[in-house]
Amino acid sequence: MKKELAIYAERSKNYVLYNLTSVFDTFLEETALFSSTPSLAFSISKLLNQESLDYRSGVYKSLISTLISATANISDYVDSVYIYYDNPYGKYFSSSKQYTGIDAPDSTDREWLDIYESMSHETKQWIVERSVRHHTFEEAKENISLFRRFDYLNGVMVLNFDESKLSSMVSSSHLYQDSHTVITDHEGNIIFGSPGYENVAEFIDEGETFFPVYTDVKPYGMVELKNTKYIYYTSEIPDFDLVMISMISSREVFRPVHNLVTAFAVLILFSIFLSISMSWYVTGNNFRQLQNLLDLFHMAEQQKEAPIPMRPDAQNEYDIIFNNIVRTFLSNHMLQLNLAQAEIHRKEAQLAALQLQLNPHFIFNTLQTVDLEILKITQAGNRPSRLIHDLSDILKYSLENTSRTVMIMDEINICKTYAEIQRKRSKKPFILYWDYEDEILSRPIIHLVFQPLLENSLHHGIKEMHRKGLIKIKIVERKKRIHVTIIDNGIGIKKERLEEIRGELKTHELGQTSHIGIFNTNLRLLLTYGGDAGIDIHSKEGWGTIVHFSFIPDSEVV
Repeated sequence: MKKELAIYAERSKNYVLYNLTSVFDTFLEETALFSSTPSLAFSISKLLNQESLDYRSGVYKSLISTLISATANISDYVDSVYIYYDNPYGKYFSSSKQYTGIDAPDSTDREWLDIYESMSHETKQWIVERSVRHHTFEEAKENISLFRRFDYLNGVMVLNFDESKLSSMVSSSHLYQDSHTVITDHEGNIIFGSPGYENVAEFIDEGETFFPVYTDVKPYGMVELKNTKYIYYTSEIPDFDLVMISMISSREVFRPVHNLVTAFAVLILFSIFLSISMSWYVTGNNFRQLQNLLDLFHMAEQQKEAPIPMRPDAQNEYDIIFNNIVRTFLSNHMLQLNLAQAEIHRKEAQLAALQLQLNPHFIFNTLQTVDLEILKITQAGNRPSRLIHDLSDILKYSLENTSRTVMIMDEINICKTYAEIQRKRSKKPFILYWDYEDEILSRPIIHLVFQPLLENSLHHGIKEMHRKGLIKIKIVERKKRIHVTIIDNGIGIKKERLEEIRGELKTHELGQTSHIGIFNTNLRLLLTYGGDAGIDIHSKEGWGTIVHFSFIPDSEVV
């Protein structure tokens, strides 16, 4: 049960964190749209600072309103979006009312502006739970409002999420009854949670809610709330400085165990009764056989005819012991044969491994000889010589680093060499773009990780497309984890095929697939860096593919 609970907790945590992060990342992406485009930011600010609008400004206002309305429709969890730049008229753009003012007659939501103006300018992002009503005829409903200041001008973007939909999403991962999941800040204040969490939350002064887990913060533990024991586990949502707390009633978790113990106790009692009955019968039968045997011996001594002859098909204890000895001898003999055969297979495998090592070295030495012969009859730096030189470098790299780690710089250099070979072989041009910081180049990594993924993008994504290919490889380090992302604008992967590939990566069972490079690389990453270092693939047919993995590197190159 502990193992099953750990697996369930991990899956539930990953599911909720993935969905919440996806929802919150939508907010960051939309904020970046307005923050990363200075011309758009200045244009919106100019409109909001005009007391009245001319025809041209009115057209531009309609376009911006349409853009913001589209932003609100990107997710079912989004209720409304506000775009505000500081202006003396209190004007802002709203996805529900388009271009409006805080003092407009139909204005029903003014609280957000007070929250924004009261917040310290040093605070760039924060979350508030509040009631929102967009029209006078509507009932107010609970929203989770995410505030994010703009970078270029003083202003804020407010994304209002429907709290009921977020709660339903959080509760959809619950497997056990009486389970609760809440999202809190680091002081233990609950922002929102699954339906019914109020029944177990405890209250302190001024209505602030909290869970006692904050008195002894651990990622996993036991706590008693409202006379009920709960098993809890916590997870960070770092980008938004939040904490997810999931709680499962220990009574529900161990209900199958209690039922199993009861059934086991009944089975034990039945087994005891059955054992006594069988023992009584077998013992009585043995005593009768022994008594018959003694009677026969006694009659034989008296030279009397036995009235009850022994059955010819009966087996005595000595026959059983003899048969067991023979069976044991045969089993040991078979075991010795199996061990000898296994030793033969082991030696054959060693010979095959040595042969496999000789063949690549022979190819490498032959390539070096061909390169020298070409240089004798041609000038240095010619195309065939350069191609053979690059191929020799790749083969040498693959042979020399099989049992140790290398620097990320080595992986990048060998990928660049491989890309040069592919440019000479392929008639279709492509661009390989690298994005990394210099200090990351000395980090250690197992060898030949980037090249299979680059080859996969070229062969399956770029090769069949009719436009110029682009591959971007981004390497960043966040909180001691190195994140590697390979992005291409190729033909993408069909949804059904993508699910098959993900299933193969998850179950570690290779099917009838042509993505052997990704499968083998995924296994090597999992075996070297642990279960959270596996490859994650996202793709859309006709748009391209994203391959991502992350790992915690060793302290130094081995």
